[in-house]
Amino acid sequence: MADFLVLALMVTSALVPFALCTMWMQRGKVGYPLTLFSVFAALLAFGMFAATRWIGVDPVGAMSGTMLVFLPGTLGCIAGGLLGWLIYRRRHGGYDS
Repeated sequence: MADFLVLALMVTSALVPFALCTMWMQRGKVGYPLTLFSVFAALLAFGMFAATRWIGVDPVGAMSGTMLVFLPGTLGCIAGGLLGWLIYRRRHGGYDS
């Protein structure tokens, strides 16, 4: 059961940013996906830093949060932004035309 919950957490933390970034990029709002991606990437970098250095954060908790939430969220942002951009280009015939 614990394996299922871990998998469900990882899938949820990847699909929510994926759906949001795809929706925003289809509408041509590039700033929102970039902001969401930068937040996830910053939290990913902080989690990796906190797991390897002694800064007052539990290394096991930092690494597990990083690998279970922030890494799939970052990958979901990248994939959703790319898909939304491709759909936008297909609908509008290339770049801003």
